[in-house]
Amino acid sequence: MRPSMVAEIEEMLAEANATSKGDFVCKAVEFYIGYLWQQKSINYLAPMLARAIKSEARSLGKDVCEMLFKLAVEMGIISNITAAVNEILDDSLENLRLNVAQEVARTNGILTFEDADEWQNRGG
Repeated sequence: MRPSMVAEIEEMLAEANATSKGDFVCKAVEFYIGYLWQQKSINYLAPMLARAIKSEARSLGKDVCEMLFKLAVEMGIISNITAAVNEILDDSLENLRLNVAQEVARTNGILTFEDADEWQNRGG
């Protein structure tokens, strides 16, 4: 062992709660063995965890896409019914789209029917 290393061991005996240089070395070896076992465990578990996470993310993405599709269908129905019973000028529609986009951005996408009703009927 290099003399500088022995000096460092002597300097760190109290920090390691070791009673001697031999005790310090035993603790260091135990620590290193634990580290190597942990590396083996990580190398074994990491790919399994990555696969599980990817599978969950894929499943979540599929669920979100299905819900967005259903939501788009419902919005299409509402849009068609609204267009069938109302005559909306192009300028009004563009202004409405701009105002709603700003409101959705301001509320982080949390815009309720009650908010729209208040805005439309009470000038909110």
